[in-house]
Formats: sequence, structure tokens, C-alpha cells
Amino acid sequence: MAELTTRITLQFPITSGDGRTISELTLRRLKRKDLAAAAKFSKDEVDQETFLFARATSLTMEDIDELDLADNKVLAERFRALAGNGGDAAELGRGDAAGAAPATQ
Repeated sequence: MAELTTRITLQFPITSGDGRTISELTLRRLKRKDLAAAAKFSKDEVDQETFLFARATSLTMEDIDELDLADNKVLAERFRALAGNGGDAAELGRGDAAGAAPATQ
């Protein structure tokens, strides 16, 4: 069974909106309902990604926006790995799942 959480040590710690120093993130697997909530939140893929990262880490979207790009890259890679496909768009709902037939034929 796949792991349900993973830890990420930030190369560049951030200060949260409430003044806490954050040097490590715990990333949890999300569910389809989280993807649906992100789609309702915004049509913009960057906003959806920020929303999903916030849900997966229990941080605020503002905290996610403070991440250094190097740490954001690691977060994105780990997020995709937890979703099961290691990086293609299918795990975020933006493509066909591997091996799945198209919905319309």
C-alpha cells in the first residue's frame, strides 16, 4: 500500500502568517473531493495547485505562496508521487489516467 504521508525538509524555511517558523512540511494524500473543491475554487491551474498544496500540508494558501521556488519544486514532485503518477497531469484531473479509455468515443 502507498504511503499516506511524506515529510519535506525545506531548504529555505518560511515564517507563517501567525509568526511560526516552518522548516518542515508534512504532505498527506488527498482525495477526489479535494480536487473537486480546487476546481470550484478557481479555473486557474496555478491557483488550483496552491489550493491543493495548502490542503495537503495544512498550511494556508498565503503560506504556500511564501515557499522558495526550490522548495515548491520538491513539494510539487512529492505531491505528484503521492498521487501515484510521478508527474503527469492525470493525477490532478487534467488528463486521462494511464491506461484508461477516453470518456467519449
